[in-house]
Amino acid sequence: MKWLSKETFFKYPLIGWMMRMAGDIRLVRGDRSSGAAAMKSCHDRLGKRVSVMIFPEGTRSVDGSLGNFKDGAFRLAIESGAPILPLAVHGTRTALRKHDWRLGDSRAEVRVLEPISTEGLGEADIASLRERVRARLSDELSVMRVA
Repeated sequence: MKWLSKETFFKYPLIGWMMRMAGDIRLVRGDRSSGAAAMKSCHDRLGKRVSVMIFPEGTRSVDGSLGNFKDGAFRLAIESGAPILPLAVHGTRTALRKHDWRLGDSRAEVRVLEPISTEGLGEADIASLRERVRARLSDELSVMRVA
């Protein structure tokens, strides 16, 4: 499995070094050529049957709420024919605080949801796939907050 991550994380001591050694995929935000290169790298990994972990919001919210999803991960999944395996992650906000590189203490839970097929989908289906995945994660996170 490879992470798609903003380039800033690659600069963190230990974490960034491990990400570079593992061959994780670097993305420079706001740089279109970096985005294109990152998507090409993601296609390459998926073609080699290596999963790619993408956070479709593109950034963490300050308050921990689920933000709007960007199209890239869903376009990638459809173009490559890869299914989407949604992971609902709850309780990590204090593990790596926004705007802070230091690790904090956290008790987190991750739930692996049912895969969502992209078979037979095309470019016109990107928005509906994006919203279907977001709704599924939102529902699961609501359950996790209560539990």
